[in-house]
Amino acid sequence: MSIFGIVVEGPRDAAVYPAIIRKLRPDVEHVVAWPCGGVPALRKKFVGVLRGFEYSRIDKALVIRDSGGKDPRTSEADLSDLLDKSGFKPTFPVHFYATRCMVETWLLGDDRAVSKVALSRGRIRSIKAINKALEEIMDPKPLFLTMLSEAGLSADDKVYEEIAAAADLDRIAERSPRFAEFRKHVHAC
Repeated sequence: MSIFGIVVEGPRDAAVYPAIIRKLRPDVEHVVAWPCGGVPALRKKFVGVLRGFEYSRIDKALVIRDSGGKDPRTSEADLSDLLDKSGFKPTFPVHFYATRCMVETWLLGDDRAVSKVALSRGRIRSIKAINKALEEIMDPKPLFLTMLSEAGLSADDKVYEEIAAAADLDRIAERSPRFAEFRKHVHAC
């Protein structure tokens, strides 16, 4: 069993990514998530967070950020360069991953998970699936919030986490090609 450390932008990311990582890697005992407060703060803080992970028995680390619709590899290279320039050499493997858009993009990918969570909370409402190319949606948050509203769910961290835990990751991968890259990064750690 291993312990992952992840550095993410915000609290919703800190709720969603551990649930997805545990589904992808049953051998991961625990995921320590550190939200930074957005991309600029993540860029400034992640090296310090990685230093802190040295004292937390972290076996592997993943730094995750949104690329804002730009080429994700550029964002990943930027983070790698910042770590190199810091001079800090972690004692554990560190991987960088940039999503094409926000985490809501992936959650939109499996409307059945939203329905499942709604049913588990006693809400019986139909929701409309999003039939667009998900990675082309530059601001998926309003669409996801509408989906939550249709399902009678609040937009809090716990709901996000439950939807991620209920999601069919293969379905998300079919609808969001960049998810396959995330899967590779998680397995490479």
